[in-house]
Amino acid sequence: MEEMNKNSLSYKIQKNPFLLGLFVIVIAVVLIAIFSLSSAISEKTKEFETTTEKTTVATTATPVLETEKNVSLDGLKKRVDTIKNVSADFDNNSAIIVVEFEDKEALLDAHYASNDFTIDVVPVFCFYINNGTQVTCPGEFKFRSDGKSAEYKLAQIDDLANVVALTDEITVNYKNVFEVLKFNLYLEHQSNDGVGRTLVGTYPKTVESFNKDYAEAPAIVSNLNEGVEKVQVTTADEFIWVDVYFTDEESYKTLNHDFENNFVCFGFEKGGKKFDWKFISTEYEDLCMIRCKLDAYALTQLADEIGDKSITIPTLFKDYQINIWTSDYDTETPLFTMN
Repeated sequence: MEEMNKNSLSYKIQKNPFLLGLFVIVIAVVLIAIFSLSSAISEKTKEFETTTEKTTVATTATPVLETEKNVSLDGLKKRVDTIKNVSADFDNNSAIIVVEFEDKEALLDAHYASNDFTIDVVPVFCFYINNGTQVTCPGEFKFRSDGKSAEYKLAQIDDLANVVALTDEITVNYKNVFEVLKFNLYLEHQSNDGVGRTLVGTYPKTVESFNKDYAEAPAIVSNLNEGVEKVQVTTADEFIWVDVYFTDEESYKTLNHDFENNFVCFGFEKGGKKFDWKFISTEYEDLCMIRCKLDAYALTQLADEIGDKSITIPTLFKDYQINIWTSDYDTETPLFTMN
């Protein structure tokens, strides 16, 4: 018999039985590891398939719902014959009126235009508060892609909300403004002073009719800075708005010190003493206009300073000569005098 190779694995196992046991153990461990790995992969595959299936079903069964935002316009009147439909909406930053006309020609005609390049109007939202005081809020507008509809947006509501809280004790927001207040949507021609038309509204009278019957007398102004185009005043017991329109963008910025630490101030003389105060103001850059405001709360502080607690906003701005100017602390720039 041929002699066995002493270096072979079988010879070593015969001489050392312990190696055989170790070899068997190693093989068993390897087989167990392979089996465990295979089982784990199989389980993961099933888990993935189950998860994917559940996710797909959940997505399919839960459609995305849009929030209903339409606003009711009870008592709405269409003031232009070519208007077909009117709706209202709102979002977090604006209240919106959408007006659909019969066609593009009717749309342009309502805006005093012959084409898209000759439009020179600004939408004005007129609200009726305090048992009949008309307050105005400039808006924005754009034509919709259908070629016959326009969207009118009220994007600055703070001034209105403040005065309504004072006069009517009503909380106004973008969602409810067209529902809790009577209003008119008015198109004002920017170049032709006094030209405009009411499109739609829930107030019984048009803006034209209201202005004819009830509008305040125009403010009496003098010493008008050449950079100031006109002044419009809205007065009630609880507040006053003085709207200052500048002739152009350059005057708007220059007379307001480029709006760096700029204040609009007013002053008057009473009992031989001079007093001055600062308005709260809102800037309407697109219109080159600043709305200067004083309310009953601020008047209380002013009354303490002048020592006359009986004074009211109407008497102050009708019985006294009021000088109005802008200031950046270092420079005072006169604008005009009232009364």
